[in-house]
Amino acid sequence: MKLSTATKLLSEAGIDDARFEARMLFCEIAGFKNSELYGCDCKSDSAELISAVERRMKREPLQYIIGEVDFYKERYKVTPDTLIPRSDTEILVEEVIKRLPDGARFTDICTGSGCIALSVLNNTRETSAVALDISDKALSVAKENAKRLSLDSRVKFIEADALERALDGKFSAVISNPPYVTEKAYENLMPEIYFEPKIAFVGGVDGLVFYRRILSLYEESLEKGGFFAFEIGYDQAQALVNLAEEYSMKCEIINDYSGNPRVAILKK
Repeated sequence: MKLSTATKLLSEAGIDDARFEARMLFCEIAGFKNSELYGCDCKSDSAELISAVERRMKREPLQYIIGEVDFYKERYKVTPDTLIPRSDTEILVEEVIKRLPDGARFTDICTGSGCIALSVLNNTRETSAVALDISDKALSVAKENAKRLSLDSRVKFIEADALERALDGKFSAVISNPPYVTEKAYENLMPEIYFEPKIAFVGGVDGLVFYRRILSLYEESLEKGGFFAFEIGYDQAQALVNLAEEYSMKCEIINDYSGNPRVAILKK
């Protein structure tokens, strides 16, 4: 298969940046160097590459096909058992790193691939984390990512329902990128989304179920000066401000790269 053929097939399948994705597949699957693809209609007879192009034509996410994704300053393994890390979530990581003191203990609720907890750990000093998820398969991926980054001694993974009970102990920060899409909105997302676990997306009728429950469960778990850090939907800023007021907390909203509300920091 030629690079131009792969590009054409992906474009016809509705892939917006077909040339970029074709190049990615040629590099990651067929082993080409990026520099080799400039000014050259390279060709590969790799059955794995042809299969990868066919999978992408069916709108399976590129990250699942490659099996890895770059996030913040790290690279993570991802599978269909985990949500695919997005660049906007890097803002949550950045904001936590800014605020987290050396030696802090924090928890990451709904950890998925572990990307948030592990990137925070990897870019802070002497910190430790407890990472929770309801999916044992997701936690298996997160544990592998922790080992790959040599962070497994600094994080404890727990399989549990985030809505049931709080983890033991005190934390400098309670972090979460929880399911926050409404049931209605979920019905109208991009085709790629439906390859990802629905449980990682939908947060009830109004999308706020996890925020309410996490605040309720962990209100007394924050150390003095501690904070909650949530990723939020573009239209949920006021709802988080209102929730913060219910718990006598202040809420700071941070926008994403497109100027939309993306992170909420809540503290006393």
